[in-house]
Amino acid sequence: MVMDMGWDVVQDDAVELEYTHEQQDMTDAVRLLMRKRKGVSGLLYHPALAATVALIGVVLLVIRPSDNLGIGIALIVWGVLMLYVPRLSAAQLRKAHEHHGQVRVTVGAAGVRLVSAHADVRTGWANYGSYAESDHVFILRSPDRAGRCANILAKRGARTPQDVDRLRQILDTHLRRV
Repeated sequence: MVMDMGWDVVQDDAVELEYTHEQQDMTDAVRLLMRKRKGVSGLLYHPALAATVALIGVVLLVIRPSDNLGIGIALIVWGVLMLYVPRLSAAQLRKAHEHHGQVRVTVGAAGVRLVSAHADVRTGWANYGSYAESDHVFILRSPDRAGRCANILAKRGARTPQDVDRLRQILDTHLRRV
């Protein structure tokens, strides 16, 4: 049984993006996703918190190095690692997606369609709860409270700046911006 959900019909308001997944886009998306999480998980990966924790570790080592050696070093290491989490996570994401090669994403009234060498994925708007935007990407977040899962749309894949504006309008129509 084949269900025709209107995907093969050309939509006038649809926006197409074509791109390959790149490290910078993935890093930007992971940072944005972590920043927009609610509650403790959003705070946990915030660069200001990581820098503060590392600074506390340094202060502990300066005040009483013999008493605070273990905890001071642990706080410094944790703070530094948290600053690199987005880049490390993005590298893993890029590796997981690089086999797709060139990706074509169509965003329209019916939802999002992603076509690559190895996939043809169609998702309706109910699959997403909100979206966030950075200078380089849009991320479509899952409807769970934390918005853990995401679909990354690279702005550089748009043909014109007007396409980015149209894409933003489509997203505003169907999703809440966070």
